This record gives sequence, structure tokens and C-alpha cells, in this order.
Amino acid sequence: MEIKNMMNCSISLAKAPANRHNIHVHSRLFNTAVAVLSLLILTAIPSQSGARDFQIRDVSIQAEIQPDATIRYSEDRLYRFEGRYSEVYYTLPLRGFDAVENIRVRQDGRALISDNSGEPGTFRVARNDHELRITWFIETRDTTEHTYTIQYDLRDALVTGPDVTEWFWIFLSDQLARTPESFRLRISLPERIDEEEWNVWMRGTPDHVEKRMEGSVLYLEGEGFSSSDQVEARILFPTRVLTEAEITDRRLTMDRVMEEEAAWLDAQERRRQLRLLGLGLLALLAPASILLFIWFYRRYGRRFEPSKMVAKHRFDPPTDHPPALVRKLMLGPLNTEPDKLALGITIFDLARQGYFRIVEKKGEKKFLSTESPEYHLEKTGKKPEGSLGDWELSLLDMASGRIEEGVTRMDKVLDWSEKPLQSWWKQWRKLFRKALKEQQWFDPVAEKALYFHLFSQLPLLMGMVAITIIAGPIGVAGIVLVSIMMVLSLALPKRTLEGTDLHAEWTAYRKALKKGPNSSFDQREIGRHFVYAIALGLTKKQLERRLADVNEESSIFLWVVPISGIHGAAGIASGLSTLAASGTSSFSGVSGVGGASAGSAGGGAGGGAR
Repeated sequence: MEIKNMMNCSISLAKAPANRHNIHVHSRLFNTAVAVLSLLILTAIPSQSGARDFQIRDVSIQAEIQPDATIRYSEDRLYRFEGRYSEVYYTLPLRGFDAVENIRVRQDGRALISDNSGEPGTFRVARNDHELRITWFIETRDTTEHTYTIQYDLRDALVTGPDVTEWFWIFLSDQLARTPESFRLRISLPERIDEEEWNVWMRGTPDHVEKRMEGSVLYLEGEGFSSSDQVEARILFPTRVLTEAEITDRRLTMDRVMEEEAAWLDAQERRRQLRLLGLGLLALLAPASILLFIWFYRRYGRRFEPSKMVAKHRFDPPTDHPPALVRKLMLGPLNTEPDKLALGITIFDLARQGYFRIVEKKGEKKFLSTESPEYHLEKTGKKPEGSLGDWELSLLDMASGRIEEGVTRMDKVLDWSEKPLQSWWKQWRKLFRKALKEQQWFDPVAEKALYFHLFSQLPLLMGMVAITIIAGPIGVAGIVLVSIMMVLSLALPKRTLEGTDLHAEWTAYRKALKKGPNSSFDQREIGRHFVYAIALGLTKKQLERRLADVNEESSIFLWVVPISGIHGAAGIASGLSTLAASGTSSFSGVSGVGGASAGSAGGGAGGGAR
């Protein structure tokens, strides 16, 4: 494409300052009434300084076809601004012509200057692979109207046949940022022809757009457009008026165009019929998808209510279930897959039970960073008890083996870069899932219902895809609807009655851990509370609050050894909460979880302001 000879102009508007009045009154009651009334008035009247919007009130196009088939194109756009705007733009898709030349922009008849300064009164032209973009810079304030004229010459936008010439163009595009109130088009030929020699087919153009011919001039006019409306016209006129043009397509004849337009009308009728068919199928399948989900939910997804009253707060753990399993109970039936955070929590719990000690040591100080502590595991030599599950014993053996190998830092105990550990991890996940399943906290029938519901929705989804293929975008709404119903399958899995009761009790305990006073908790069991608090998702700040009253004689230090020199409740609480935050996060991030051619339209200019 060739772009040259660009020119432009500027605009500067001033805003009148608003007047302010001071009202002095002696009565406090009257003063209050005036203030309220003033507030109501200011609310009702829109602020001129805050309002910001624009409209394109009119689009008027003049196209002069030259004897050499060049089109001198001029488009007037009447803008109405409210508020501040700094630029207006015009876009032209790069299709349906070979070159655009002599680009000029005017504002209210005054030429703007072509440069790249970005100053008001100038414009610039840019292009990419798809469109030409003309941007001119302005300065508006308050409410004002301006007419911007975009002028250029189009080369090879016409297809010339032996007897007729075609101009197929989108004169008013749905790509405009605002829909114009009115549209006018005037096309003139270099020589006079009879009115019946004009042939105009309106492609997808609203019926209220009127056309009329007056000799060598064609007019198209209309008002009341919606945002999706376009004015697209295929225009034919005698080639003899182009005395300096060459024939570009000898196959272009009136008979051929008549056949193409008849075929287009037939295709439009078929599309209309298919659209009606698609609407009918959509009206049938959409309710079916909704009713299908409702049936599945009422049959399988209704939640149990707790079978007994539960106190708002509970200050002791409801059961002796391991913290890692309790965490899964609280997360719900969609989160039963074990993750590495479960490993970290279980290591804390094994340490609490006396199988390990967690020792805080000084970490390496790095350049331009603060020194952070490290946490290491030490074996105590305690023999496993029968109360431990297979998954706990497996982790105990694995961690003990790593310590014997000299790997003691908590974030290195389980290093997944080693293949033997990867194999162990797969086995451990199976043991954990088995232990969780044995608790019977989640309804297996409701879990299966999720997959049956998804399978039942699939034919409806395929039907919506078929509607989209035969009827166009109308089927997309159906695809979205069925997809939403399929996502709602996640609402079907639920807890059993036993799991619901237990969840309510652990919820009360969690609330107490988060907000209850320390005096209500058994301080001899502070280590147990601490581990469950980690499993129940308490934040570092909440953990510090729970440990606020701990002292150095607390039983928690039988399995947690802080850095020597930390004194006072605040320092000890901060160290332990840091242990919880850094220790468990070491095991997070789990794998396994979560030129023109005949019959083709050019044009389609867009634009707006900002």
C-alpha cells in the first residue's frame, strides 16, 4: 500500500469556571436543611467537569469516481463531545483496494498538519497488516461539536468488466465506536448515465436505508441505526464512463452478477431457515440441560443438615483424627487428592507425638537479604505405636531414612528430583487415599453422580455445537449454557451425614482457634492445638495470637527447639508461626493437584475518540 501527502489542524476550547456562593445562616436547623437540599440538587444535576462521552451524530460520504477509476473519497463525521478528549481516530481495513493516497484531515474545514508530534492540530498515519489508522489530536472541554473530514484517493477499488464496473463497499461499518444518528452517501460518475443503468444490491443493509438515482449521481440515506447495522452495497454502472481505465476482469458481466446475487438471496433464505431451526432446537435443548442438572442435584446433591446442635465455639479437638485427614474433611469432597502440604502437616504431627524433634537453626545470610532461620529434623528413637496408620508409618520410615543419610533440613527431606522418592510418593498417595476413604466422610454415590451428569450433558453439548454449525452464533449461547451446567456438576459431591456432623464440630473448633481467648484452651495441649491450627488454615498472625501465652516450659518445646536466645512470648510465638509458614510451604506446589476482486466487499471503516 502507498500512503502519501498528509495534512491537518487543531482545536482548543476553554472551560468556564463554576461560580460558588457562600450562604451564612444563624439557625443551626436551617443550616442543616440548606445543606441537605444543596446535596440533593448537586446529586440531581450532572457534573459538567465529571461527564465524559461522545457521539457520532452524522456520517456523510462523497465519492467522486474519476475517469481513470480512481475514487476521491471524502467522509464527514460530526462528533459531539462532553468532557475532555485528546484524540480521534479513523480506521480503514486494508482490503478491496490497492493503494490509498493523498490522505488529508480537516476539522471544521480547517486543514490539520501531518506530523508525529502528537500536538493538538496534527495527525499521523500508521498501518499494520490489517488496517490503516489515522489519528488526529485535539483538546476538548465541556460540550462541543466538530465536523472532521477525512479525505483520500482509492486506487484499484473498482473492478472493471467489458460492459459494467463494480464497486462493492461497506460504507457504514459496525466497527464504529458509536452508532451515528444519520447516514448519507453521494456517489458521482465522471459522465452522465440514465438512472436505469445503475444497479444496486444492498447486502445486509437495514430496510430504512433509501436509495435514489439522479442521472450520474447515486444517493443512499438513512437514520435510526443500531450498533450492529451496516450499509454494504454492491454497485454496478456502465464501464464506458471510465474513459481512462483498463479492463481488470473480463469475466465480470451483468448476467454473472445477477446469478451471484440470486444465489446470495437463496443462501440468505437458507440461513434464515436454519436459524429458525436452530432457535427451535435451542428452545428444546436449553431447558433440557437445566432440568437435567436440577434432577441430578435434587436426587444426589442435596446436602445433609447436621443431626445435632453444635456450639458456636469449641475449645478442644472433636476427635483424634490425624490433622492431614481433618484438613481434607474441611476442604470437602472435591479436594480428596493428597498433596505435599499433607506431608508437612503429618511431619509436624509425628514430631508432636515424639517421633521427631524440629530444631531451628540460623540460616545462611545472603547478600542484600535478611537472615532467615532453617528448620531441621532429628530422630528421637521412639518406636512406632499401633495407633499410626500405614500412610503415617510410611512417611515416618521415609523421613527417618533421609535423616540417616544426612538430609535433615525440612525442605530437603522430601526432594522429588530423586526417582526412588517419586516412586515412594505414588505409593504414599495410594495409602493416604485409602485411609481417607475408610473414614466414610464423603458420599461415594454423589461422587459417581458427578460423572453420570457430565456424561448425560455431553449429547446436549454436541447438539449445541451442531446448532452453532447450522445456525451460526445463536448456538454459542447454548454451548455456554450447557458448559455452565457441566461445571455445576461440581456441586453434586457432598459429605455423608457422619461427615457433615464432624465438619460442623471441626468448624466450631476452627472458629475458636481463630478468635477464642487463650485462657479457654488447655495450655498443656498447646502443641496439639498448634498442629491442628496449621491443618485448619490459620494465618501466621492468627497462629501468633494462639501462641501468645506460651512460655519456655511449655510441652511444645519437647518437640520444637527454637534458636537459643529467643526470649518472651512474642519472640517464641513469632518463631513457631514462622516454622509453620516456612515448614509447610516447603511442601506446597504439588504435582497432581490442583486490490479489489469481483464479489468481495472492501471498506468497513471504524473509528472513535479517547
